[in-house]
Amino acid sequence: MNWRTEIQLTDIGEGEQLEVTCRVCGHTRYEDPQELAQRPGLEFAYLDEAEAQLVCYKRGCRGRVRLALTMEAETEGFVGGLA
Repeated sequence: MNWRTEIQLTDIGEGEQLEVTCRVCGHTRYEDPQELAQRPGLEFAYLDEAEAQLVCYKRGCRGRVRLALTMEAETEGFVGGLA
């Protein structure tokens, strides 16, 4: 088991997005997991099930896609030193 088989679309918090990357052409788009969960057949879907049903939106491609969680947290540089 991995994280894709343990996390449902509805488990992902508001404001977070999924990165959807085509395995064929490399086109990337971002999807709101709450909106994906409203589509028929994806109401209670795990990430691996959603990944299997989604396809690339780029014209003429329709390839399989890969899902990834995005991290929107602000990060600060490490400030270190000896006291």
